[in-house]
Amino acid sequence: MILDRYVLCLSRLGAVWSMISLILIFVFVVALAYYATKFVAKYQTNSISQKSNIKVIESFRIANNKFIAIVKICDGYYALSVGKDEMHLIDKLDFDKVKDFQNTDSKVSKKFDFKEILSQVRHDSGKDSVEEQIEKKDQTK
Repeated sequence: MILDRYVLCLSRLGAVWSMISLILIFVFVVALAYYATKFVAKYQTNSISQKSNIKVIESFRIANNKFIAIVKICDGYYALSVGKDEMHLIDKLDFDKVKDFQNTDSKVSKKFDFKEILSQVRHDSGKDSVEEQIEKKDQTK
């Protein structure tokens, strides 16, 4: 009787221990995969950006598999049409126009906090549209 209880207790303890060890191994493997992925991404980003003479400035989707891209190759800027199986040079761009475009684009781009906009919409629902609320917020800054 006592021996049966002891064996039952040991079997439950063994089951609990095996479950805990499986959870710990799972967490370890997930953490290892996470850090390995971050390391590989950081290595690839650094090696590509330092050694590459090609940089995509901007791309715009025209159709499902068709893009127009502004690419910097060495010291020149080029407009390219990129398709599924082909790539064509549209034109060589002037350095000044591309730089002006980048400067004005950075001034125009605004960062919005989604929580702020959502809270404003909840409180002011029916008063103003979201665009009007964003404009008012930008005018106050």
